[in-house]
Amino acid sequence: MATLADILTEGFSTYRRWSPIGWEPPSRAAMLLGLMHKFGQDGSWGLVAFSEAGNAAGQVTARPEREADGTNRTDVARLTQLFVLEKHWGTGLATELHVLILEGMRERGFASACLWAATGQARARRFYEREGWTETGEVDADNELGLELVEYELTL
Repeated sequence: MATLADILTEGFSTYRRWSPIGWEPPSRAAMLLGLMHKFGQDGSWGLVAFSEAGNAAGQVTARPEREADGTNRTDVARLTQLFVLEKHWGTGLATELHVLILEGMRERGFASACLWAATGQARARRFYEREGWTETGEVDADNELGLELVEYELTL
């Protein structure tokens, strides 16, 4: 979990380039606690990629989508995080992680997937759109990240 929190810390730090003035990413401690809770409670799973030197390079996580009452759905998975450290941008690592998590979703029997992307995160949104994701029209402006999010979906 510590490795995931480290990747998230570095990944979210890049959001300062486009986020509103004064926005701050979650602390590493908050992210670590959140990861420890969710992986033990909501069916989350994920993958961590390492460089040839053995250093963390990126990660991807997913979980079953939840109904309004909090129960897990069996037909829809949510891609919850896909982060690649900046020094590995443009290497194809994000695409590899994306392919692997989608394979994991299919293996678990999910028919479709959804995700939230920050409205201002143009690079990530272009990536998802290039990979076949489409906007649903849903927007979440009131969330724990403090950034406006737009939802995407993909048929698996």
